[in-house]
Amino acid sequence: MGEIMLGRSLPKLSVLVCAMAAMAGPALAADQPLKVGWNSELSGVWTFFGNACLDGARLAETEVNAKGKKIDLIVQDNQSNPAQAAAVARSLDTQEKVDLLSGPTNADVSLAVYGYAEDAKLPVLMPVAAFPQLTKPGTKQVFRMEPDAVGWGYAAVKFIKTMKSDAKIGVMMSDFAVNRAILAGLKYQAERDGIAIVAEMLFPQSASDATVQTAQMKAKKPDFVILAGGGAFDATLTRQMLDVGFKPEQLYHPYGSTKQIMTWGERSIGSYFGTFFDHNLPNLTEQGKAFVENFRKVKNYPPGYTENYCYSTVYLLNELVDKGAKGRDGIRAALREVNTKEVTTGVPIRFDQNGARIEYMYLMQLKSLSKDDFKTEKVNYMEWSPEVLPVYDLVR
Repeated sequence: MGEIMLGRSLPKLSVLVCAMAAMAGPALAADQPLKVGWNSELSGVWTFFGNACLDGARLAETEVNAKGKKIDLIVQDNQSNPAQAAAVARSLDTQEKVDLLSGPTNADVSLAVYGYAEDAKLPVLMPVAAFPQLTKPGTKQVFRMEPDAVGWGYAAVKFIKTMKSDAKIGVMMSDFAVNRAILAGLKYQAERDGIAIVAEMLFPQSASDATVQTAQMKAKKPDFVILAGGGAFDATLTRQMLDVGFKPEQLYHPYGSTKQIMTWGERSIGSYFGTFFDHNLPNLTEQGKAFVENFRKVKNYPPGYTENYCYSTVYLLNELVDKGAKGRDGIRAALREVNTKEVTTGVPIRFDQNGARIEYMYLMQLKSLSKDDFKTEKVNYMEWSPEVLPVYDLVR
């Protein structure tokens, strides 16, 4: 699990043009644009992920359509609700007649989309959804840009072991599907690496306070605590851990998106988190650097892995269109043959027979935090095969 060499340069993007001008451009030849049903969490508990994702996708849509409309994002809100997500999938399929679905950022919601899409034989490219069962054996329609969440727990243990070989850890998480998958991978690898879990606390999805639980965790005296709250509770949990005397260097978030990190507060400087993209990474491609710059111009904050996956999803679809993929059957077949690189980082994009992607993670330490920016340092990078873990046995 050493470093990999990333960052092959791509031609630099031209200055970002406004979305309205791009939308007004003529269509390429007589072809219709690829219709992408964007089914995402634009309200509800996961709105900070859903809207961040859409921001990245819209920027990419503007760029690829600058000389003619090739990608058409048809956006509907699933309200962070699985039942609504299934209804949105049906609407996009039967009413809008989309070529494929994309957009979910939450595992529970994505599972509902998965169920509909597999039955309807409608291809899906999931930008930010990591629950392993989305690409379980036998999956035919779903492809996942984000590595599965069991591996996030694996990476957390491997990283902590480099910090202290006999570490004792605590776990505090909201009870979401993705967090349960992280916990499964964490427990599996901790047992094999001799890392003791001294306390494990799961919170209801509606939790908003952990005053009692953080004090209980402090009494267990773990060396590190792995924490992941749902929505705004993530920031609350982080602050309350610091309130009871944990040092930031003892805290590890298994995933950190920009909007999460910006809410942790200055006291969290020194804490660690896992991610798949960071605007401070030294290996960004020229297009990756332009993405960061152009995104800042539009949104006034730096993009994180959520925005990047959704930006890269649109660019991957654009690549398939440029190679001649059309319609549901054409897109599905093209996704099965993908062997390319993420335009922003150079990280490989390949899918296995079930639509799962190669496993990797950047391990970062927070170095500074201000109102509209933060600085980090890459402290490790891991890459591994999905076969390292019995993913589909650990999470059913």
